[in-house]
Amino acid sequence: MASERRRILVVEDSPMMCRMYRLVLGAGNDLLFAVNGAEGLDLAAQEPDVDLMIVDINMPQVDGLEFVRRLRGELGMTDVPVLMCSTESAGSDREAARVAGATGFLPKPWQPQQLLDAVREQLEAAA
Repeated sequence: MASERRRILVVEDSPMMCRMYRLVLGAGNDLLFAVNGAEGLDLAAQEPDVDLMIVDINMPQVDGLEFVRRLRGELGMTDVPVLMCSTESAGSDREAARVAGATGFLPKPWQPQQLLDAVREQLEAAA
Protein backbone atom coordinates (compact mmCIF):
# COMPACT_ATOMS: atom_id res chain seq x y z
CA MET A 1 0.00 0.00 0.00
CA ALA A 2 1.21 3.54 -0.67
CA SER A 3 3.09 5.22 2.12
CA GLU A 4 0.77 8.25 2.31
CA ARG A 5 -1.98 8.18 4.91
CA ARG A 6 -5.44 7.50 3.53
CA ARG A 7 -8.83 8.29 5.00
CA ILE A 8 -10.97 5.17 5.08
CA LEU A 9 -14.59 4.98 6.19
CA VAL A 10 -15.48 1.54 7.54
CA VAL A 11 -19.21 0.78 7.75
CA GLU A 12 -19.42 -2.36 9.89
CA ASP A 13 -21.77 -3.43 12.70
CA SER A 14 -19.50 -6.06 14.27
CA PRO A 15 -17.23 -4.73 17.04
CA MET A 16 -14.85 -7.65 16.47
CA MET A 17 -14.53 -6.84 12.76
CA CYS A 18 -13.97 -3.17 13.57
CA ARG A 19 -11.08 -4.20 15.82
CA MET A 20 -9.66 -6.29 12.97
CA TYR A 21 -9.85 -3.37 10.54
CA ARG A 22 -8.18 -1.16 13.13
CA LEU A 23 -5.37 -3.71 13.64
CA VAL A 24 -4.70 -4.25 9.94
CA LEU A 25 -5.27 -0.75 8.54
CA GLY A 26 -4.99 1.62 11.49
CA ALA A 27 -1.22 2.14 11.57
CA GLY A 28 -0.95 3.83 8.18
CA ASN A 29 -4.41 5.28 7.68
CA ASP A 30 -7.00 7.53 9.28
CA LEU A 31 -10.02 5.32 9.94
CA LEU A 32 -13.58 6.48 10.50
CA PHE A 33 -16.19 3.99 11.71
CA ALA A 34 -19.97 3.76 11.36
CA VAL A 35 -21.97 0.92 12.92
CA ASN A 36 -24.69 0.75 10.26
CA GLY A 37 -25.56 2.12 6.85
CA ALA A 38 -27.66 5.01 8.18
CA GLU A 39 -24.79 6.23 10.35
CA GLY A 40 -22.43 5.61 7.43
CA LEU A 41 -24.47 7.85 5.12
CA ASP A 42 -24.49 10.62 7.73
CA LEU A 43 -20.72 10.31 8.19
CA ALA A 44 -20.09 10.19 4.43
CA ALA A 45 -22.05 13.43 4.03
CA GLN A 46 -20.02 15.06 6.82
CA GLU A 47 -16.66 13.65 5.66
CA PRO A 48 -16.84 13.57 1.84
CA ASP A 49 -13.07 13.54 1.37
CA VAL A 50 -12.48 9.88 2.22
CA ASP A 51 -10.23 7.87 -0.10
CA LEU A 52 -12.03 4.54 0.32
CA MET A 53 -15.08 3.00 1.95
CA ILE A 54 -15.19 -0.55 3.28
CA VAL A 55 -18.78 -1.68 3.75
CA ASP A 56 -20.39 -4.80 5.21
CA ILE A 57 -23.49 -6.08 3.40
CA ASN A 58 -25.54 -7.37 6.33
CA MET A 59 -26.24 -4.55 8.79
CA PRO A 60 -29.24 -3.22 10.70
CA GLN A 61 -31.26 -0.18 9.60
CA VAL A 62 -29.64 0.38 6.20
CA ASP A 63 -27.78 -2.60 4.74
CA GLY A 64 -24.59 -2.30 2.71
CA LEU A 65 -26.27 -2.58 -0.68
CA GLU A 66 -28.74 0.19 0.12
CA PHE A 67 -25.88 2.24 1.61
CA VAL A 68 -23.95 2.09 -1.67
CA ARG A 69 -27.03 2.85 -3.80
CA ARG A 70 -27.81 5.93 -1.68
CA LEU A 71 -24.14 6.97 -1.54
CA ARG A 72 -23.96 6.95 -5.33
CA GLY A 73 -27.44 8.39 -5.91
CA GLU A 74 -28.56 10.70 -3.10
CA LEU A 75 -25.10 11.87 -2.05
CA GLY A 76 -23.66 11.86 -5.57
CA MET A 77 -20.41 10.27 -4.36
CA THR A 78 -19.65 8.41 -7.58
CA ASP A 79 -15.84 8.54 -7.53
CA VAL A 80 -14.98 7.10 -4.12
CA PRO A 81 -14.12 3.39 -4.28
CA VAL A 82 -16.29 1.07 -2.20
CA LEU A 83 -14.97 -2.33 -1.13
CA MET A 84 -17.87 -4.54 -0.08
CA CYS A 85 -17.03 -7.18 2.53
CA SER A 86 -19.37 -9.96 3.56
CA THR A 87 -19.64 -13.54 4.72
CA GLU A 88 -22.19 -13.83 1.92
CA SER A 89 -19.77 -14.60 -0.92
CA ALA A 90 -22.03 -16.28 -3.47
CA GLY A 91 -21.81 -14.98 -7.02
CA SER A 92 -25.25 -13.39 -6.72
CA ASP A 93 -24.06 -11.32 -3.73
CA ARG A 94 -20.97 -10.16 -5.63
CA GLU A 95 -23.16 -9.20 -8.58
CA ALA A 96 -25.65 -7.37 -6.32
CA ALA A 97 -22.74 -5.42 -4.80
CA ARG A 98 -21.45 -4.51 -8.25
CA VAL A 99 -24.88 -3.44 -9.48
CA ALA A 100 -25.39 -1.31 -6.34
CA GLY A 101 -22.15 0.54 -7.15
CA ALA A 102 -19.42 -1.25 -5.20
CA THR A 103 -16.05 -1.27 -6.95
CA GLY A 104 -14.74 -4.39 -5.19
CA PHE A 105 -15.76 -7.38 -3.09
CA LEU A 106 -13.82 -9.21 -0.39
CA PRO A 107 -15.35 -12.27 1.29
CA LYS A 108 -15.11 -12.68 5.05
CA PRO A 109 -13.28 -14.04 6.81
CA TRP A 110 -10.26 -12.45 5.18
CA GLN A 111 -6.59 -12.76 5.98
CA PRO A 112 -4.77 -9.48 6.78
CA GLN A 113 -2.76 -9.62 3.54
CA GLN A 114 -5.95 -10.17 1.53
CA LEU A 115 -7.44 -7.01 3.02
CA LEU A 116 -4.25 -5.01 2.42
CA ASP A 117 -4.12 -6.22 -1.19
CA ALA A 118 -7.78 -5.39 -1.80
CA VAL A 119 -7.39 -1.91 -0.30
CA ARG A 120 -4.25 -1.27 -2.38
CA GLU A 121 -6.04 -2.41 -5.56
CA GLN A 122 -9.03 -0.16 -4.88
CA LEU A 123 -6.84 2.87 -4.17
CA GLU A 124 -4.64 2.27 -7.23
CA ALA A 125 -7.68 1.85 -9.49
CA ALA A 126 -9.13 5.13 -8.20
CA ALA A 127 -5.89 7.08 -8.71
